[in-house]
Amino acid sequence: MQCPRCGGGFEMAGGGQHARCMRCLTLFTMGPQGPTQVQVQAPGGGQNQEFENMMAQNLGFGPPPAGAGRHNIPDMRVGDMNVRVKINGMSPENYAKDKVSSMIWGWIIGGIIILLLIIGGGVLGVYIWYSAKHTNDPVAPKPAEAATWDGKSTYTCDGNENVSLKGVKATAGVVAGGNCHLTLDNCNITAPIGISSDGNARVTVTGGSVTGSTNSIKADGLSQVTVTGATIKGKVAKDGLAKVIGAQ
Repeated sequence: MQCPRCGGGFEMAGGGQHARCMRCLTLFTMGPQGPTQVQVQAPGGGQNQEFENMMAQNLGFGPPPAGAGRHNIPDMRVGDMNVRVKINGMSPENYAKDKVSSMIWGWIIGGIIILLLIIGGGVLGVYIWYSAKHTNDPVAPKPAEAATWDGKSTYTCDGNENVSLKGVKATAGVVAGGNCHLTLDNCNITAPIGISSDGNARVTVTGGSVTGSTNSIKADGLSQVTVTGATIKGKVAKDGLAKVIGAQ
C-alpha cells in the first residue's frame, strides 16, 4: 500500500492500526476503507515536523528515515505522480491574484496621473489665456491729478500714477513707464524726443504740439500714445506691441 499523498511506502505500528509514510512522514489510521490521515497540530497552531515525530513515537513508530519529511509532499498530481508547482515562490492562484491586483492598481494610478495632467493642463491653459487677454490691460489708475512741470527738465511718470499736465511750454520731453496714465492738455513740447513711453503706460495728447528732432513720439513695450487735435512734428517710432494712435 502506498501513501495517498506522495506515493511513498508505509510502515505500520500499533498492531497495524497506525501507518506512517516513510517518504513524507504523514500519519494515518488504518480502517476498513483504507488509510485516513491523522491531522496533527502543534500546540502553537499549524504543522511542526518535530511535534509530529513525537506523536509518531507515542504511536509506536521509531525515528524517521533520513531524508524523509513534509518537503517530499507534492502539491499537484499529474497522472500517478504528484508535482509541486510554484511561480516566483507563490502558488499559481496567488501569483495570478498578485498580477491582477498589480494591473488594477497600475490602471488606477495611471488614470489618476492622466487626470492630474488634464487638470494641470487646463489650469495652465486658462492662466495663459487670461494673461494673454489682459497683457495690454494696465492696472486701473487712480483718479487723474493735476501736476506741475517747469518744462526745462524731463518729466517722468511711472508706477500707477495718473497725472495731467496742462498748458506747459517745454524744451524737454516726457517719459512715461510702468502703468502711468499721463494726459498732456494743450502742451507745446520741443525736445530731441518729445514723448517716450514704455511698459503699460498710456499717454493722451490733446491739443498743443509735440516736436522732436530725433523722435516726436517713441513708444515701446505695451504702451499706447493717443493723439487728438495736436500737431506732431518729427519721426514717430514704435516697437513691440506699442501703439500710436492719431499720429503717423
